[in-house]
Formats: sequence, C-alpha cells, structure tokens
Amino acid sequence: MPSAKRVKSPLYEVRRSSIQGRGAFAIRPIRKGQRVDEYVGEPITHAEADRRYDDSDGRHHTFLFILDDDTVLDARTHGSDARYINHSCDPNCETIIDDGHIWINAITSIKPETEIAYDYQFEWQNNYEPDDVRYYACRCGTAECRGTILKVPVYLRATVRKWLAGDDVPKPRKPRKKVAKKIAKKAAKKASKQAKKKTSTKKAAKPPAQRKVMR
Repeated sequence: MPSAKRVKSPLYEVRRSSIQGRGAFAIRPIRKGQRVDEYVGEPITHAEADRRYDDSDGRHHTFLFILDDDTVLDARTHGSDARYINHSCDPNCETIIDDGHIWINAITSIKPETEIAYDYQFEWQNNYEPDDVRYYACRCGTAECRGTILKVPVYLRATVRKWLAGDDVPKPRKPRKKVAKKIAKKAAKKASKQAKKKTSTKKAAKPPAQRKVMR
C-alpha cells in the first residue's frame, strides 16, 4: 500500500486549469522521454470503484485509473499530485503500465508554465448516446481536439462530431470486420501523414493505460 504522504514532484505544481478544475503545470524544463511522475492510489476492484462513485450529480474528478482487468487505483486515497494531470487530445505526456506501476512520461519537451496533460482514452461503451458523449466533452482547446475525452471507434467519429454539434443523428450500425479494417486502415494512413508534419511523435513501448469512466 502506498504511503499516505507523497513527496511532491520537483517538475510541476498544481494550479487552477482552463481545461478543468486543477491541473499540473511544469515549473522547470522537462525533456522528451523524462519520467514526470507515477500515478498512485489505493488498489480496489472495479466493483468497488462503481460503488464508491456516482456521476449523477454531474461531471467531476473521480481520480480512478485502470491498472488491469481486476484492479483500479483510487488516487483520492494515498494519491499524489499526478491525479490532477488533465486530459488533452494533443498531449505532451503518455501513460505506461509496467510491472504494476502507472508511469507518466513526457513525449515532447515541455517548457515551464506549460500545462502537463495526457490522453485519458476513456473507454467507449456501446450503449452511449448523444447526451453521454456531450457529458464527456473535451475542453483542451487544442487544434487536435476531437471534442470528447472518450476513445471513439473509427466508424463513429463522424457521428460523434455531429452529436457534439447538437445534431442527434442516429447511430450507424457497426460495420462488418472487413469494412471496419478498411476504415481503420484509412484513418491510420491519415493519422500517419499528420504525424509526419509534426516535429515530435509519441512512441509507447507498452499499451497506454486508461482512466476509468464513471457514469
């Protein structure tokens, strides 16, 4: 069990954020590839996480992070300031799960006063409707903003954009595997072209961790 008292990171401090609530802001230069912090908290089951938190009162920080299929970390207990790092669709950090730890690493150089952020990649639920998507609207304000902190399936991205604009068009039927692969391949090709235009790209040795959705 992590200690209740955590040493504050020498790389950032918590302040009010224009994205949501409080956020983490660099207080010194952070180099690409540098470890920013570890996301820590009380290990609990998914069932316990569902029992503890209820989003019926509106969107709020839950500080939950999926570690694996059995375990969620609740950073409200024994958590560090890493719990305040906000989401961005054009992040400067990534999260990596390695040997039971959730690490937050910089994927580009970060200047002082810059807000630190990573992509939450909130898990998509097949029963989501327009109101659910709008509930998880993204406020990162970047040029790459997809409008939501949810990880939207490729075949639904056009539909979700309309939902976010207030046009509640019907949800399309999930395409067959061959069609889905073709759509995904086309989207990947487009993303690859966009990535080449950037001065830096994100690389992950392991699959990224996901923040847990509470709804």
